[in-house]
Amino acid sequence: MTESVLIPVSKVITEAKEKCEEVRQWIEEQIAKPVERWISEQEEHCRKLPWWNPLRWLCEVVTIVVKVVVWVVVTVGKWVVTIVCQVIIAVIGIIVTFVLRLISWVITFFVCLFTDPLEALKSFLDLWGIVLDTVGDILDFAGVLLEDVLGYLDDLENLIDSLISSLGWLGVLLGWTKGLIQLARDLVSIAHDALGALKDIVLGILGLNLCRLLRGLADLVAAAGRGLLNTGFAPVALLFGAPWVATVLLLIRVLGYLGAGERDTVNRIRLEEIIRDTLNMAFGEDGARIERVLTAMGINGSPMGLPFTSDARRLYLTSDDRKLDLRQLHKEGIINLYAYAGYPSDCGRLFNEAEGEVVYAGTDIHVSFTDLQTYLSDGPGSVAEFHVFSITRAKFRKHLQTARRKAGTLGVLLSFPSLGTIQATSRDHVPLNTGEDDPPGDTIQQQLFQFMGRTGDSDDLSIIPTISHFHYVPNSANKELFGLTSWFRPSQRDARRSGVTYRNLSPDWVFQWVLVPMPLSLS
Repeated sequence: MTESVLIPVSKVITEAKEKCEEVRQWIEEQIAKPVERWISEQEEHCRKLPWWNPLRWLCEVVTIVVKVVVWVVVTVGKWVVTIVCQVIIAVIGIIVTFVLRLISWVITFFVCLFTDPLEALKSFLDLWGIVLDTVGDILDFAGVLLEDVLGYLDDLENLIDSLISSLGWLGVLLGWTKGLIQLARDLVSIAHDALGALKDIVLGILGLNLCRLLRGLADLVAAAGRGLLNTGFAPVALLFGAPWVATVLLLIRVLGYLGAGERDTVNRIRLEEIIRDTLNMAFGEDGARIERVLTAMGINGSPMGLPFTSDARRLYLTSDDRKLDLRQLHKEGIINLYAYAGYPSDCGRLFNEAEGEVVYAGTDIHVSFTDLQTYLSDGPGSVAEFHVFSITRAKFRKHLQTARRKAGTLGVLLSFPSLGTIQATSRDHVPLNTGEDDPPGDTIQQQLFQFMGRTGDSDDLSIIPTISHFHYVPNSANKELFGLTSWFRPSQRDARRSGVTYRNLSPDWVFQWVLVPMPLSLS
């Protein structure tokens, strides 16, 4: 039942979920960005006219109107398509998956009842796991909708940035709106993280999974702290019966956001000026070359920046690998399969543990407790193949989006069209061996980049290998890295394979920034 029905159906549903995300990104890459760049080119032509020429004013006004109209049409269409796709796939996926898993459990239970009563009793833990996974799926869907709200706010901020670029220093008049958008974004982000934390706490308690419970508590504390900071501690004043104090504190915090919006506006305008001045100094009178670079960077528009692509991969282990035996890794405490799979377990690493998952190959379905026990007893090939991932798709995408937002402030346009995988095949990969050098060695992770197609000699430097993995080997002081960059210097004829690796741990809001500086150091 698991191999012939549940897994094939689940693979289709999992692929459909990914297609919803890919459709959104396809609209951004193939429709929104090309149109935005075309508008930016027209605006650049407008600016070649003398400032006193009325035709320039008319040209720029028309460009601004077109920007707004195009943004409304493309953005509304993109999010309508995305949300409809997500709702349909999520509802179908939750119902179909629950029904199939329940039928599979019923069949297993009655077969075992007459052949192996003890296994029949153990299967009730599988039933409980099915219920918990279904509750988790419903909460995850609510989280996806909040992520869509964040995406819409990002698009709105991009529109404001684009208009600011068109207006030049007059754009400072719009800066305060960026502050309000950022305030709304922070509040929605807090709600999203709090929902995820509550899910981990509830499922951690019901599933007797200490690691998940601790992770949820850490994330909830972080979300509560952010909420207090972003509202100026107004809720505390309300709690002590001081509404006027709460109002003043909240007003001060809002004014701070408005000021931050103006600051970001000035920084963007200066960034464009720096880019233009640098190009003029580098290429002099070669106006055609400067124009090509400005077009490639999407100047006058938003998102703006030198384009780079993250080849994002999740490191995973497979149950069918007989060389890198999962059972041995579990026995040594390197990988806690029960904790990763969401079943009753302790948490030896406390907060220093990755939020991974154990799912049937090609699906998002968690491996049943019975299959996990059978595998640990009988080894590779005894159950349907499953994979152990170092991070969930949702968390990896969140970290990449954080890196993309920060990259934009430095004039780098970072994108990640899809999330891939890369298999760990050596004990040097889990945990990742960086040796005892200072700075840490990157020979092993360069081997992983080689698996991804890097040669070090003729690599496309606009593509940055990005791997999320389990752990690094601690040094002699028992300290573990958070992330590691393999440097590449073309000017020195450096033949090393460039790329970055990092790991996730709790609380997520603190450590989601680990990935941010590493792709930027390469770009």
